[in-house]
Amino acid sequence: HSMRNMKGGPLWGVATGLIAVAAAAPLAPACQSTSETGTRTCHDTIVPINSTDDCKALCCADSAANPIPVPGVPSAGCAAWYADMSPTSSGGSLGKNLGQCFMCRGNDRNGIPDANKTNCRANRVCTTGLVQPTLGPAPPKPPTIIPHIGAEANAYYVNVVNSGIRPPVYANGSGIALNQSSEITPDGWPMMDCIVTVFDARPAHAWAPPMDDPEHRQADYSGEWTLVLTGNATVSLVTAVGITLGAPDYNESSNTLTQPIIFAKGGYPQVQNLLVLQFTNTRALPSSPAAVNGTGFRDLRIFRPGYGPSSGKSDQLFTDEWAALNSIFSRLRWMGATGTNGYNWRCGGANAAACSVVLWDERRTPGRGLYYVDNLPSGAVPWEHVLLAANELESDVWINMPATGSSPYVCRIDPNGDHTKCIDDDPTTTYEYQLAKLFRDGNNYTGNVGLKPNLKIYVEHSNEVWNFGFKQYGFNSAAAQWEVLNTSKPSNLDVDVKSRPDIEDRQHCTNHSSGGMCWGRRRHARRVYQIGQTFEKVFGEGSLNNRVRMVYASWGGAGNFQAYFNDTLAWLEQEYGDLDKFLYGISYAQYFGPHSQNENGHSGFNYSTATIPEVLTAFNEAAASGVENTIAMVALAKQYKIKTLSYEGGPGYQVGGEKPGTKGLDTLIMASRDPGMTAVVKGHVGLCWQFGWDEYEYFSAEGACSEYGCWGSVESYGDLNPGPPKLQALYQLTGHHPAERTAWSTNASRPRARVVWA
Repeated sequence: HSMRNMKGGPLWGVATGLIAVAAAAPLAPACQSTSETGTRTCHDTIVPINSTDDCKALCCADSAANPIPVPGVPSAGCAAWYADMSPTSSGGSLGKNLGQCFMCRGNDRNGIPDANKTNCRANRVCTTGLVQPTLGPAPPKPPTIIPHIGAEANAYYVNVVNSGIRPPVYANGSGIALNQSSEITPDGWPMMDCIVTVFDARPAHAWAPPMDDPEHRQADYSGEWTLVLTGNATVSLVTAVGITLGAPDYNESSNTLTQPIIFAKGGYPQVQNLLVLQFTNTRALPSSPAAVNGTGFRDLRIFRPGYGPSSGKSDQLFTDEWAALNSIFSRLRWMGATGTNGYNWRCGGANAAACSVVLWDERRTPGRGLYYVDNLPSGAVPWEHVLLAANELESDVWINMPATGSSPYVCRIDPNGDHTKCIDDDPTTTYEYQLAKLFRDGNNYTGNVGLKPNLKIYVEHSNEVWNFGFKQYGFNSAAAQWEVLNTSKPSNLDVDVKSRPDIEDRQHCTNHSSGGMCWGRRRHARRVYQIGQTFEKVFGEGSLNNRVRMVYASWGGAGNFQAYFNDTLAWLEQEYGDLDKFLYGISYAQYFGPHSQNENGHSGFNYSTATIPEVLTAFNEAAASGVENTIAMVALAKQYKIKTLSYEGGPGYQVGGEKPGTKGLDTLIMASRDPGMTAVVKGHVGLCWQFGWDEYEYFSAEGACSEYGCWGSVESYGDLNPGPPKLQALYQLTGHHPAERTAWSTNASRPRARVVWA
């Protein structure tokens, strides 16, 4: 069943008006649910009833009238429950004493409380129903301030070189990168003349018009930046527009070069936020002999305006503007910033996932300069900076363990050796263990200070391991299949769930010809359990679900709930015991929007013909239609006594769905900036809270608009007061005001993360 009528329209009221009430006449004995795969006998209608008992009676009467077994289900039956539909969540009314009756048929299934099962005949209860609506009165009105709102974070550094710069290229303009082993030092600094692209923050596709943004917005970078490096060089600009260099100042006694970089005031194209520097006549030391191609430099730093060496703020790690924005959230997730999706295959052939495993010492550390390692994310924020950010903001932290990070539970092989033989690593040296240890104890880069004791650490296995478009899906799937099909040690990925024969009917987990998808889902869930065991070893007994919060995140869209959550969690419980002993919560992306929530291939809404009011209405309707999944997830979490979290959430977009230079993309972007988006965002977060959702994660705190979406609550850190509409919604939902946050963030006495040189 689905919270839609038989014509596919949403049943929850939205701002555009009331929704027609279906008659109580019998419906067709078969229907296709939008929330699961397969055809089954089911009903979903609104009837003039007053209680769950009335709905049960209708269910039993229908079961007797239509005793047609569901194909593949040994004993057909019915389950029903009731939700009051007046008033609706948007404040409208479907009519007094009207309720929605949810009915479905099949044999027993986990997820529906016994109190809501109707045994019209022996063992005739629901197997495939996915929704447990709130019983009785309408859900409560959301409070003005909603707790536990987090966001996807990035790092806005005082020194922009920390952001991760592309590998330097030869100074001759060839575009060829310097050789990592012979022309760059082990800690990442060039040993010869070079060209460095510091950043390109122009509007998307400014380099290959038409541009995405019809308003050509870019952040205001105006003011005097300061370049500092160890060594000496002649610095020049490459293709700069609206940028000039001040006079260089070389101090021979300290072997330090300082030079201003001035960005003019103005918008694009008069000023273009592209900074490319050429370094020639480089001398790493005053005593370095003259060389045709120079001898390089070290410790390049480029400070934002107001944070240079003379400001007294140059040892800050993050800007005050960054702190003002991110401090409104109770928790920050660092998936994108730490490069979770950027790990690549390192070899091919048999057991390729095992020879792609990454060691702890290979990660990017704060001490590495222009860092680049083949097949690893080059611009990743170091874990040390994530820890320091959490401590500065006094916020909980959400981290993503890389899919290929070494672990006591993951096979690692020599790419040039025997692909069937795992290397016997010391468990305490693995990426997984050392990551946990870093957050417990810190290291030299953090002043040997770990995460503050009052802060919680949420841990997720990679990101969207279900997503076929990400390499971690391939890593996980390949590792699972190798384990089941090619190792002598028995695997638990292909075992049957004894109490749930319906799982095998759907997923074929014991079938070595067709069970691969099942094994991948289970391995992902098992990795969450295993990572939790490692973190508990480090943080101590009793830390799980307290200080350490393990999150199982998966695919929660229409048609996927059964396989990715119900079935997989049933297996996880069978293999490892009560979930609430090691799992804090279950999670999917709470995105909503005319494209992100449309189950018909993103084709149900046309931005190119829509007006902005129609776009906002479509977002509201999508938020209402997502209530079904929210209710289902909350019900499942309550069954296992765990929490619900959104690993991401907010207005959603089809990545690349609208193309640059089209009216559709122009409308999408302008709608995201419309004042009406404040109510849209508040409405969705409120709906989630109303139906029992525990913790909401907004994606993302900051980010520019492009054809890939308008995900940021703000498009630049210079636009915080009063802030754009989405950010204004989050200010209100979290109980903060921009002026109050600015006053806090600029207070000279507040604790700040500082740069520590190991």
